[in-house]
Amino acid sequence: MSIAFKWSVNKIQVIPAQKGKTNIVTNVEWAVTATDNVNNLTASASGTRHLTLGDSFVNFDNLNEQQVLDWCFAPEVVTWVDLDNTTKTSTRLLKNEGETQVTEQIERQLAQKETEPALPWA
Repeated sequence: MSIAFKWSVNKIQVIPAQKGKTNIVTNVEWAVTATDNVNNLTASASGTRHLTLGDSFVNFDNLNEQQVLDWCFAPEVVTWVDLDNTTKTSTRLLKNEGETQVTEQIERQLAQKETEPALPWA
């Protein structure tokens, strides 16, 4: 199985100004599509990534899709307080999670795909 992935940005949201910067990207609606050309199957997933203003600010008019995707692919550290009042952290990698999700969809499609075996008496 050879899968090709295509990532895209469907929509972005900005806030007007913060820390002397304008049109700061805060939310990105992304999508990933996986294509298995060998078995003629596709799968897709989408979601939203929240961003915060960081050192890699790029003026809105100079943005390109790959730059925005690179921001989305940066590791995201998630922190929460567990039931026993212990602070926990986890690092999420959107690119890995998205590609794993669509790959698993294709694997399920393959497992359910009908075949036409040769008749045993032929």
